[in-house]
Amino acid sequence: MSQENSNNKQPLIRYVNRQQMSWRAIDVEMLVGEDHAARAIWELVGRLDLGQFYGAIESSAEEGGRPAFDPQLLISLWVYAYSQGIGSAREIARRCEFDPAFQWLTGLQEVNYHTLADFRVDKQKELDQLFTQVLAALSQEGLITLEQVMQDGTKIKAQASVRSYQGENSIREHLDRARQRVAQLSDPHNEEASPKVQQARSRARRERQQRLESALEELQRL
Repeated sequence: MSQENSNNKQPLIRYVNRQQMSWRAIDVEMLVGEDHAARAIWELVGRLDLGQFYGAIESSAEEGGRPAFDPQLLISLWVYAYSQGIGSAREIARRCEFDPAFQWLTGLQEVNYHTLADFRVDKQKELDQLFTQVLAALSQEGLITLEQVMQDGTKIKAQASVRSYQGENSIREHLDRARQRVAQLSDPHNEEASPKVQQARSRARRERQQRLESALEELQRL
């Protein structure tokens, strides 16, 4: 009888609710590891001569005005986004709301997509060159891999492994890859994916579902 009662009991379960909003204390430094690419990008960009970007800021302590976003932050956000295959200002702003690496870069500040897009467009020529050089340098050192990606950052197929990147001696190859990446993602207002990218996304979802089904079948056999 005890066995029967045991089988009929309704268990109390604390289910996961991913639709809820929550407030919690966050240690920003713990959002990414010490060896994360975002840290390398922040440090590298911080060592560059960004005088022309700071000099273009109109507000000042003497004359007042609205404080501007730190050019080091905006450049670092764009460089990290490009390293992930993200070229949309709106997508970067969205990632800043939940992606740990973007949150670490911003220090949990809100950065709207208008600010990101305007900065990218106003300094198009200078940023194209800077992004290319920074991405190439990071790639050569194996700190990032310039994989083939879709506009939302989803990986399609890696062009080379980290080891092969590290084994290359010519910076020209990394510059070429970086230049192609910058050209591919140069429009910060490009919010809509092309039909080709949409097809790739659908194919990736189908393949993922197929792998899940195969994994379930294998698990059942085991």
